[in-house]
Amino acid sequence: MREIGGPSTGYDGDFWRSRVPDRRLARWVSFYFAYRRTTEVPQRRSLAALNSVVLVIDLDTPVRRRVVGSAPAVDSPVTGLSDRPTVYEIGGREHAVVVELTPLGARALFAVPPRELANTSVAFGDLLGARARRLAEELSGARDWDHRFRILDHRLATWIADGPGLAVPFDAGWRSLTAATGNLGVHDLARRSGLSRQRLSTGFHREVGLPPKTVGRIARCHRAIRLLTGPDPLPLSTVAQLCGYADQAHLNRDFRLLVGCSPTTLLRPGNARTDLFLGNLLRLRPPADGARPGPGAR
Repeated sequence: MREIGGPSTGYDGDFWRSRVPDRRLARWVSFYFAYRRTTEVPQRRSLAALNSVVLVIDLDTPVRRRVVGSAPAVDSPVTGLSDRPTVYEIGGREHAVVVELTPLGARALFAVPPRELANTSVAFGDLLGARARRLAEELSGARDWDHRFRILDHRLATWIADGPGLAVPFDAGWRSLTAATGNLGVHDLARRSGLSRQRLSTGFHREVGLPPKTVGRIARCHRAIRLLTGPDPLPLSTVAQLCGYADQAHLNRDFRLLVGCSPTTLLRPGNARTDLFLGNLLRLRPPADGARPGPGAR
């Protein structure tokens, strides 16, 4: 298991560590991200549109409240693919491990079609019952994070092995679309799969959770965020061109719909902390006081 972030003490003694799961899980689980942070006053955060299923296993008892979105906040939430941002408030002691699942992994682990999880959050316990509770207890009692990550590898590998699969054209299609970061059209994807465009689109939406065009659009937005927030950020006009947007106005529109604000607002100093799940990458913007978290993600 390769570690992509190390322990650190940032503001308020926060702790961050990320790991790539055991290679046996590569098709099902993208990454693990462990963190601990404490906030005296509830903070508003925005979760950008998702191309994956994200499980947060709470090891403490933070207070969550959904601000925007139809579903109420839940403990240890499983959040499905989404075509819109979710705004929520959270405060108190946060101590958790995040597991990013591919649609194939979510289908195998939870034994429900990912479409049933799309644009909503469901409690981990509602999906896996006593197994979810026992896993949280096992993780809480582990001696250190290396041990916790090994527990995750073992439990997930065991549970996923017994779970249902995802039709090959749709699993492969999701992987192609996310890898192409918006530069693969539905027509070309259908040609690759050997299915008609209509059959591909209908089956993809049913099996993966979002239409293929939407998955490609989110992947393109995620790439734009990476280019804007990387070590050597590029100008907005350059990012728009590289990512295949018609112009900068097109980029701005997609950001407002998928992230909840314009790129300029997202990058503004002192902006509210925002959680961006970009596929194997979690970015956490620092709070307004300028204190920066440690390198918890690649």
